[in-house]
This record gives sequence, structure tokens and C-alpha cells, in this order.
Amino acid sequence: MASLSEILKSTAESKQQRTQNNKAAREQLSQMRDGALMAITTNPDLYARFLVLQADNIGLSAGNIALALSQMVDPTKIGTTDFWHKQGRYVMDEEMSKGASVFVPPRNQNFRGYLMGSYYDVSQTTGRPMREAEPLVEGSDRMNAAFAALLEAAPVGFIENTGLDVPVRYNERECILEINTEYSTGQVFAALATEISFARLHDRGMNRDYDRSTFQMNAESIGFMVCRRFGVDCPVPDAAGVQQFYNYYAPDERGKSLDFLRQTARSMGDTVERSIQPRQQEHTANRGNNARQYGRR
Repeated sequence: MASLSEILKSTAESKQQRTQNNKAAREQLSQMRDGALMAITTNPDLYARFLVLQADNIGLSAGNIALALSQMVDPTKIGTTDFWHKQGRYVMDEEMSKGASVFVPPRNQNFRGYLMGSYYDVSQTTGRPMREAEPLVEGSDRMNAAFAALLEAAPVGFIENTGLDVPVRYNERECILEINTEYSTGQVFAALATEISFARLHDRGMNRDYDRSTFQMNAESIGFMVCRRFGVDCPVPDAAGVQQFYNYYAPDERGKSLDFLRQTARSMGDTVERSIQPRQQEHTANRGNNARQYGRR
């Protein structure tokens, strides 16, 4: 029969071994993420795939999107088991061991750092049908509201200029957006999402490294992600120069750069989202008021 001293020693050794194994696994996953980010920022086709997946999962970090791309065959909508439960779906038993390893925040908010977890594609789940986002339609009130909200997200002012040969152009000399209202609302919306991105990257001239041609891929990437979120037609950016742009970036810097694009696109998109959902919010509020007024029967 083992003594207390032997139990203490055995338990301590087991805990130490688990800690070492977890550390090794985290380091291995970090290396996999860095490798995936390097691949994305050197391969134009892979960069385009990354943008599509990131746009369709705008709440997930660029690093985790990179990890998913490196481990899944053709991911589309991805998330943790908790995410899918909230969607009324669950991961099929035979797919539980086939998830993509990623970094996830801990459930305990007092715990610092990230833990290792898994993402699963919608194709690995079953349950309630996924609710598809309603695309913006030309001439609709939602499209007009979305366009107005996107203008609100601009860091600079704007003027009408029907003499432009494009729907929208950011004038970096005057730090102003010029908008050609002769184009359709959808065309202006798509161009505006990109030109606002140029304005943000320019930062009213504070970014001394700003050059339109240099930052074109980044601005178009942000605009594409915003447009895809709302079903607005917008081509995938030309990423032929992606390797040259990221040539001197370390892997972690590449991840930060890609995540900056994501966060910018998400911020702009959230502003638009809030403007086209007021009726849903009003409906929810009214339902709550009615419940308080009449009570349960």
C-alpha cells in the first residue's frame, strides 16, 4: 500500500508531466499558426481563401482562421461546440475527433491567456437549419439605411462629385470622400467600404508611410469583408503583391496585421448591422413590455 509521501510524489510528478505536455502542445500549435500565417501572406490564392473564410467568420481571430485553413479541407462556417449549441446544432459524434485545433478564451474570465480548443465546420454538425443573413437589395430601405450607416463610419467628411469616373474616391490631399451619386447604391456602398478603409489607413495624414498603391490590397480586403457580410457584390482583392507587402513582417506581425484588417471590417460592419436591425430590437423590447404589462396566464 502506497504511503502518503509516495502519493504526494506521484501526484506531483503527474501534474508536472501534464504541464510539460500542455506547454509542448501549445508551442506546437503556435508554430502551426505561424506557419499558416506565413503561407497565407505569401500565396495569393490562399490569401483569397483566407479573406472569404474570415469574412464569413468575422468574430474569429485571424490566427484561428489561419489554423482552420491549415487543418480543414474546405471550411465555411466554423466554431466551437458551444457556438454550435447556441445555433441549435451539435457536432456529430463521429466528427468530434476531427476538429481543427485552435486557441480559445477560457470560460473563467479570471484566467489570463488562451486555452487550446477545437473548431468544427457546419458540415460536421447537425440540428436546426442555419439562418442565412438577408442580403442588402438595391432600392430597399435596408440598403439605404446601410449606406447611411456606412457613411457614419467614415473618419472623414464627404462631398458629392458626379464628375468622378468611379463611384467613390478618397481624396488624400483634402482628406475627404468624393461620392458619385450617378452610380447605383450597391456600387457606391461597395466602393465606399474600400475608400473608407483608405481613409482609416491614411489617418488624416498621420500615417507617414501611407501610399495608396501600397495599401490598396489592405483597403480592398477590408472593403471585401464588409461587403460579403451583407451580400453586396464586391470582387475578391487582387493579392498578387501579398508576398512583397509582407516580405519583412515576422509571423506574429503578420497575424497582427491581418487581425487589424478583420477588426476594422468588423467595426464598420457592426455599425451597419445596428442600423438595419432596429425593428428587430424594437420588436424584442415591445415583447418584453407586453410581458411585464399582462404577466403570465
